[in-house]
Formats: sequence, C-alpha cells, structure tokens
Amino acid sequence: MPDCRCEAGPLFSSGRARSMNIAPQKGPAVDKIDKLVFRIAVGFVGVGLLLAIVSTQRTNAGTEESASTGKTPSAINSTDQQFVRRVAASALMDVELGKLATKKALSNDVRTYGQQMVDDHSKAGDHLRQLAAKRGMTLAPKLPNGGLATRNRLNRFSGDQFDAAYMEEMLKDHKQDVEDFRRESKVTHDPDIRGFVTETLPILEDHLKKAEAIAPDVKAQRSALQKPSAAKLKLR
Repeated sequence: MPDCRCEAGPLFSSGRARSMNIAPQKGPAVDKIDKLVFRIAVGFVGVGLLLAIVSTQRTNAGTEESASTGKTPSAINSTDQQFVRRVAASALMDVELGKLATKKALSNDVRTYGQQMVDDHSKAGDHLRQLAAKRGMTLAPKLPNGGLATRNRLNRFSGDQFDAAYMEEMLKDHKQDVEDFRRESKVTHDPDIRGFVTETLPILEDHLKKAEAIAPDVKAQRSALQKPSAAKLKLR
C-alpha cells in the first residue's frame, strides 16, 4: 500500500495552536504599548479618587458651615430684656400720642412733631420687634396700662390745652428715653442691642431737642390766651 502519512504543514500547526489557546508571543513594541496603557489607566483612577476626596471634603465643609449658621441665636440676658421691653412700650405710647397730636393739636409745630413721632417710633418699634423675635423674645403688641392711662388723659384735652399737655409729656418721655439709651450703651455687650442703641439714640436726642424748643413756646401761647384782654379789664 502506498504510504499515506502526511507531514503537518504550517497551516495545521497554526490551527492547532489556536485550538489549544496558545497566545502568540508579543514583540517588544506591543509590550511597551500595554505598559503605557496600564499606566494611563492607573493615572485616571488616581485622579478620580483624588477628585472624589476633594468633593467629599467640600461637601462636609459646606454641611458644617450650614450647621454653624443655622444655630439658634443665644437668648438676650435679663438686663437687656428689661431695656427692650421698656423701649417697646415707650415706642407704642409715642406712636399713639403722636396720632392724637395730628388730630387734636392747635399748633402746627405740635402737629408736625406728632407726625414725626408716629413715623420715627413706628420704624424703631418694628426694628425692635424683629430683633426680639430673632432672639426668642415676644413683645406685647398693645399699650400697657400706664400708657393707656396717659393716652386717655390727653384725649380729654383739646386746642392749646392739649398742645401744652402733650409737649410736656413728650419732654418728660424723651428725657427718660435718652438717659435710658445712654446707660444701655455703656452696659450692654449684646451686638444686636448695641447696634439698635447706636442707630436710635441720635434720633431720640433730636426728638428731645425739638421738644425742648417747642414746649416753652406752647406754654407761652397758652399763658397769653389765658390772660384777660385790656378791653375786658376796662369793662370790669
């Protein structure tokens, strides 16, 4: 019989190698490319981790900052609370009496002064209520009994009699207010209270100065109106 043995050629050898999962050997150039790709991949992973760490730190810092700014403000101490309540009650009274003056006063100066009391003390009272609410204080929304008694007393007057009584009350009230604010400016350590005092004291000093100028004129006018005329004296 003829010899049927055939020698395996290159194609058979290559197919057999593939079927046996034998990887072909890589050259030096391919090996260098693989290493470069690996290093690049590692670099990207490192950068990603670094960015993640930085982002986490920023998030934590923002959370801490939000927590610190969201803290409940400390309560106002008892001395400052007494001052705040006195000022709030005084502001309410000055507004109410100012409204009376705009309706009942005979003197133009007194009516103008009364309107300024309404405007300035309404603004100061609103500021003080906002400050108190921020610090956990609740202020009475209405006049206390003493303020109501003063309002009712002045409401019984009219004309020059009202002018004299009203300006006398404003003179006394603003002397007390200025003294109270000056004393508070020396003793308070609360930044909110100090800011309110610094802002409001010059306004009160201006009110006092105007009251000191108007009150004597009103009193003189009232005295002149009360004196009997020369014609009346002759008739007597």
